[in-house]
Parts: sequence; structure tokens; C-alpha cells
Amino acid sequence: MAVSERVQLDLDAFVAFEYPKVVAAVGLITGNRQDAADAVQDAIVGFLAKPPTHPVTNLAAWFTVVASNRVKDGYRSEAARQRAVAKLGMPVEETTDAIELLDVDVANALKSLPLQQRQVCALHYLMDQSIETIAEGLGVSEGTVKTQLHRARKALAARLRKEDHHG
Repeated sequence: MAVSERVQLDLDAFVAFEYPKVVAAVGLITGNRQDAADAVQDAIVGFLAKPPTHPVTNLAAWFTVVASNRVKDGYRSEAARQRAVAKLGMPVEETTDAIELLDVDVANALKSLPLQQRQVCALHYLMDQSIETIAEGLGVSEGTVKTQLHRARKALAARLRKEDHHG
């Protein structure tokens, strides 16, 4: 089987089985499901137009990271635009989508985590990815993933306990 046929089969399987989970994970990471869907689609188009030079063994993790980085880059551009508009004295509209899949307190707690912790939480808990798979997909060690998950759980527990008592 040719390499391009293998990539196409892997991509077809990804779209059929993992695409909705990846969109949900990127939405969770970025806090905006609509931007997440657009970013995942852009990542797929980019993957097809210019495949990575190294083999991608975990398309779900790869697309999650690429798409969440695209959304983050878009936020940076938007923030720069808003600063420029603010200097001109024009009103700035802000819009965000709610994370539909999670309790509001949990979603807010997840949004408060640093990006890498949100990524590993989304991949591990939402997409049921193993530590090994996440490490491979993110290009980090398994120890790094475990550390980020531990820190995220600790921060989430503290935040959710605080909200529960002060609700």
C-alpha cells in the first residue's frame, strides 16, 4: 500500500470516528466550540495540502494540538486588533461560546488551567487517550504528561472545592 493511500485511510478513519471528539476537546481547551470546529477543519485541510514531514502516529492528538494552537493564534491576532481599535476609541465586541458538554463550574475551572494542562485533560479525560499516546501526540515525555495531569487535577480540585463552598 502506498504511503498516500495509508494516510488517506488513516484520515478517513479519523474523520469517521474521532473528529467529533477532537472538536469537543479543542472547544474545551480554547473555550469556543465554533472556533474549534473551524480550526480542526483548517488543520485537516493543512494536513492534506502539506503533510507533516515526520510520520504522525496519532492523528487525533496531532489535530487537537494543531487546531488548539490555531485558535490560540487567532485569539492573539484578535487581541492585537482589539488593542488597535481601543486606541482609536471604537467599541469592541466580545463573544464566547459556552462549553455545552460540561457543568459550568467544571468548564470554568478547566478554562483557568494553563494551555498544556487543558490539552492533556481534554485528551485524557474527554478523548480517553492513554498517557503514552498523549505524550507521543504532544511530543513530550510520559512524565511531563503525568506531571501536567497531576497539577491540573490538583488545581481543579482546589477550584471546585472553593466554588462549592462559596457557590
